[in-house]
Amino acid sequence: MKWIEVSVTTNELASEILSEFLMEKGANGTEIVDAKAFKQTLEESRYLDYADDGLAESYGPHVVVRAYYPEGTDPEKLLAHISQRMDELSRQMDTGPAIIRWQMRDDTEWKDNWKAYFKPFQFTDRIVIKPSWEEYQPQAGQTVIELDPGMAFGTGTHETTRMCAVLGERYLKPGDRVLDLGCGTAILSLVAAKLGAGSILAVDIDEAAVRTAKQNVINNHEAQRIEVRRGVLSDIYRQPFDLIMINIIADIILSLTDAIRGYTHENTRIILSGIIKSRRDDVVSAWQAMGFRLMEEEEMGEWVALVFYA
Repeated sequence: MKWIEVSVTTNELASEILSEFLMEKGANGTEIVDAKAFKQTLEESRYLDYADDGLAESYGPHVVVRAYYPEGTDPEKLLAHISQRMDELSRQMDTGPAIIRWQMRDDTEWKDNWKAYFKPFQFTDRIVIKPSWEEYQPQAGQTVIELDPGMAFGTGTHETTRMCAVLGERYLKPGDRVLDLGCGTAILSLVAAKLGAGSILAVDIDEAAVRTAKQNVINNHEAQRIEVRRGVLSDIYRQPFDLIMINIIADIILSLTDAIRGYTHENTRIILSGIIKSRRDDVVSAWQAMGFRLMEEEEMGEWVALVFYA
């Protein structure tokens, strides 16, 4: 099967917004290659040998966002839309080099090539993530999650996901009913399950992410506790959850401020991530205006994660 690969050379600040835009334009999957984040992961590792020497340097100095589209997509029209979006973003923030390219790919070229670079890594103090094709012997106190990103390209190395997981370790209580909104590969749902959640509902709008998430849940023997659905918040029957994790861009988080009330009780903890620092005050103001109490926040790179109580 052939695909159109679009790559945009940008920076960390614009990468998540651009990735979301590319998905809105019909991408079957996106990938963010962030040399800085990868190097930080290598430097912060206390236990694991991530990759061969020189791998981090091979990524280059910028962030590259790649998206994969079906063969019938008109690349020139698509690139025009991307160029227009980059122009709009450049008036709001630094977008880096903003170099846009495309090429035709056979999925056999890239489908499994990335596996050479996905190694076991320390995700949180207690959780190690490993791909199914890698052997790893856990050390005392470590819990292993087996994760195959597939076309969803969510390995957990991005700061927004890591902060959400770290905060999840702090705020999840055994037996909690958990909602993972924008679940991607279900990495946060699996963390919640391993930490003792009673039940988890994982929801994502992207079909490829849902397929991958379901397989990851099966691979980790958590199908009895994790239910994966395709959809958005309004598709979920209103019911109270004990812990809600939302790792999506700030604009979508702001749009959920009112509706999320239907899924909380007086002690619900809500972890919000995917928020660029420049949008932090917007999110805090909107959520506090709805009566949510800010309890804690984390920063990593250009991103912030927030914990609210309902």
